[in-house]
Amino acid sequence: MEWFTSDEDVAYDFVSQEIRAAEDPEFETFYTKNILLNEGIRAWMAAQDQPHENLIFPEEVLPRGNAL
Repeated sequence: MEWFTSDEDVAYDFVSQEIRAAEDPEFETFYTKNILLNEGIRAWMAAQDQPHENLIFPEEVLPRGNAL
């Protein structure tokens, strides 16, 4: 008797759970819950993740013409 899980077993469990999730919209796997959680956090944190988008620079510090 094996006391460890092989990569094939993990892959089979993952695929079988995803097949069931595709057939049954009420069935959620850890993987699908993780995706939903990550997407929710990403949407919630979007403004905080891009603080440079909201910076306001005074006119005198902005480049003029070909000053790049």
